[in-house]
Amino acid sequence: MNSTTHLQAGTCHFRRSLLTLSMVLCLALGTLAPHTARAVAPSSGVLFSDALANAHKIAELDPTWELFMVKGQSMEPQFGANSILVAAQTKYSDLKVGMLVVYKDSTGDLVAHRIIQKNDNGWVAKGYNNDKTDPCLVTAQNLQGVVFGILNYKHGSDALATVDLKGNPPVAFAKTY
Repeated sequence: MNSTTHLQAGTCHFRRSLLTLSMVLCLALGTLAPHTARAVAPSSGVLFSDALANAHKIAELDPTWELFMVKGQSMEPQFGANSILVAAQTKYSDLKVGMLVVYKDSTGDLVAHRIIQKNDNGWVAKGYNNDKTDPCLVTAQNLQGVVFGILNYKHGSDALATVDLKGNPPVAFAKTY
């Protein structure tokens, strides 16, 4: 092997090693990303008032559908503080792992989280960004509905929105535990 061929082989080996190292770092950073950086709340160019009007039009289609304004970050990036949820009243017996639910916790707050498992006393729920499961189980008595629609609106366009304003839905918290 002459020196040029040897140099080319060394360069090729170096490039393969660099590519392998890059792939390993990308995989490692991708695995760590949910723990090192907070997900961002979804947002759109739609103003809060327009999103709310559209949500009301959807909810009018069925009297068992209810709207909830989201406050909190535990469910980002699926939904967050720039979201309105549309939930359907659902039989407790129809719940399944993976469903997004709104339920009333032991403090009386409405909570919007994902069901992750069933136990003997109820359903265990958890926010995407929470390390721990919710301290309160989802039961037939506290279940408010299953989320089937999410309307996102422009960040900051709900500055005047409060639960006291007529027409605003109740707040469902994406609580951090």
